[in-house]
Amino acid sequence: MPTDDETEDVTPGAVATLAESEDGADEVEENTEPERTSRPRALAARIRRLPRFPRSRKGRALLVVVLVLIAGGGTGGYLWWNAGRLPDGAAFRVGDQVVTVDELNAEADRLHALYGVQAPTDPAQLDAFRRAMAKADAVRIILDRQAQQRNIVIADKTAEDVLSRYISQQAGDGADAHASFVQGLGAAGTSEQAVLDEIKHMLAVNQLFGQQTQGVTVTDQQVRDAFPARQAALGTPEKRSIHNIVVRTQDEANQVLAKVTSGASFEDIAKQSSLDDQTRNSGGDLGLVTAAQLDDAYAKAAFAAPAGGVFGPVQTQYGWNVGKVVSVVPAVPAQFDAVQAQLKQQLIDEQAMNRWQDWLTQQIRAADVRYADDYRPQDPDAPPPSALNSQPSAVPAPAGK
Repeated sequence: MPTDDETEDVTPGAVATLAESEDGADEVEENTEPERTSRPRALAARIRRLPRFPRSRKGRALLVVVLVLIAGGGTGGYLWWNAGRLPDGAAFRVGDQVVTVDELNAEADRLHALYGVQAPTDPAQLDAFRRAMAKADAVRIILDRQAQQRNIVIADKTAEDVLSRYISQQAGDGADAHASFVQGLGAAGTSEQAVLDEIKHMLAVNQLFGQQTQGVTVTDQQVRDAFPARQAALGTPEKRSIHNIVVRTQDEANQVLAKVTSGASFEDIAKQSSLDDQTRNSGGDLGLVTAAQLDDAYAKAAFAAPAGGVFGPVQTQYGWNVGKVVSVVPAVPAQFDAVQAQLKQQLIDEQAMNRWQDWLTQQIRAADVRYADDYRPQDPDAPPPSALNSQPSAVPAPAGK
């Protein structure tokens, strides 16, 4: 792929503009210097060193043909001329839409406010985070465009009903519960409208997913064939009662670990120091959890420690963590009759996701996403790991709630 600074900026589709408008030729004769910007501009206004354009209709038509042949026609001509150049300050471009670094940073702030997604402090992890953010935002734009093209529109009332049900489940019914939720959004740096917009995006993507995966099914024999390899995973997994303390820095986490290993009460330190609003008052109690419910790095450490053991520090997107294994509930193997329906649905879901991933890969490749060097992901054409939605798939709530 050519680098961003090999060629001069030009607009895609400009050759087609010349072919469709006889007025395009006259724009060249003005020989003005257009301001450099990411907005579309006619190709004619950029080719200012060419000789005078032919005045006759036949002469103009011949010149258009020559330009198309030289450029390769349409998008090919644009790629030949521009080779993917991005304007200064851009993180990436989807088609003709440029997303700046500032806009991408604002998106990271939005995800932090809605979901608590935290940029890591380690330089290597931060670089990977930045590139993952760029891809996720590009895929979000692609999905939104696909929904628009298919006339998928989510009504305001539908999103409001989803949010109302969520608030009711989390905080109870009534005006006070709603006001408390909105107040929490403001404290986290976001708003009720931002949450409603996010819900609309999620529901639209769900409809896209349903359209692309309609008719996926598996046979009973396929279910039986799949059971032996999945028996262990389908059983009741090992669960652990875990208490956790989360702080901002690794130094703070080391200090917490030193206090705990010296005999201080883990729960008392959690009440004093943990940043997790949900668990701080209960001494950092996460409840009885499986490894799948935890961040991968955190789960690896938590499920390697013995009952009564302390582990960490472990960095996650929420900060630096020190954990304590309170108790362990062993795993129970699965029996086919008990899990047959569950396994069948699992296989259907996997096939549906594979079909969705294939479709989304095609859309990403067709969207002509161009990344700046510092934001280019390792595999630009591949969907994000969880591609049903480029963002978290739960109803957003204030960070830490």
